[in-house]
Amino acid sequence: MIKTEEELTEKMHSEFTVSKETDQRLRVGSVWTLLGFDAPRAEIEHWAKRYGVTYDLCMKWKAYWRNLHD
Repeated sequence: MIKTEEELTEKMHSEFTVSKETDQRLRVGSVWTLLGFDAPRAEIEHWAKRYGVTYDLCMKWKAYWRNLHD
C-alpha cells in the first residue's frame, strides 16, 4: 500500500520506464526508419551514434525491424 504522495509519484514514474534493451531496440528502430535497410555502413554508423546506439546494435536488431516494415 502506498503511504505518501512521494511514494505515489515514484510508482507512477516507474510505470513509464523501459528496460535498457527496449530503449536500445527503439533507438535502433529510429535509425532503420530514417535510413532504410540498404543504407551504407558509414550512414548507419553516423546515425547510430546520433541516436546513442552502435552499429553492432543496429545489425543485431535489423531483422526485427525489417520484419515489422515488410
